Amino acid sequence: MVSSSDRKQSEKSQIKKKASKCSAAGKSLSKTQSSSAGKTLSQCGGGSKTTTTKEKVKVPDKAKGAIPQKEKNKTAYGKEADEAEPDTVAKASLKRDWTIVSDNCYGVAYMKALNKPYESPFFSMFIYAPDYLTLLENFDEYMKLTPVAQPTSQTDKFGGKSKYRKVISKYPVLLLKGSKGDVEIHFAHEKQSPQEAIRKWTSRTKRMNMNKNDMFVKMDSRDKFTVELGKRFLALKQFPHKRLFVSEKYKSSLGGMKDVVVMDYKTQTPIGTKTEKLFPVPSR
Repeated sequence: MVSSSDRKQSEKSQIKKKASKCSAAGKSLSKTQSSSAGKTLSQCGGGSKTTTTKEKVKVPDKAKGAIPQKEKNKTAYGKEADEAEPDTVAKASLKRDWTIVSDNCYGVAYMKALNKPYESPFFSMFIYAPDYLTLLENFDEYMKLTPVAQPTSQTDKFGGKSKYRKVISKYPVLLLKGSKGDVEIHFAHEKQSPQEAIRKWTSRTKRMNMNKNDMFVKMDSRDKFTVELGKRFLALKQFPHKRLFVSEKYKSSLGGMKDVVVMDYKTQTPIGTKTEKLFPVPSR
């Protein structure tokens, strides 16, 4: 018969083993981004459960100096708009002042926890995968461009026309008109004016640290993503710190490759804030 004290000791041992496993997976993900480590971290709740309260920083509703949002247009910057957004961020990750580059709202919680104006324009918007690769492969050129607003009309008040959609979007779709073609920036959370969206993109871009060694570049298998585009992303040698999140659909073609995390979603990965909650911005 097992005594109460022996049972408690066994439970403590199991908890300790799980914490060790999650911690090891976190280190592996940081160094190799393997799919097995990603799966382990997913089982551990994105690695967040192994971090104590003292090692975490509470995510504010908005960062210091953030451009105010209209009350009727709460964006991913506010928890009221996205329950999937992380409530805390590991202190260790904040020691590395990353410049976030993302195809959607991944890194929002991280940037707010730094509690300073956003130093990247890649928030409250998304970019379709083909355009995102065009931007990344010609990063220096396209990031120097000022977005252009599309013509508006009574039926299209925001300039929401897109080459990827038949339906006109009810938010601004700006264009970066570079040498490799137009890159669309979909300001899905900015139901204001194209001019306001341009102001936010340009002001945040001016604050960017353009050293690519300080950039954490993220992509996921959404919005016209293909295996070919994923491989092009992984081949971007100019970005040493990058991560590709894919659904189980792409496990056979991309799983196990360096900088790839296979998430527990069958056909499509979740939005950026949910991904960040499961797989937070790393400390290094």
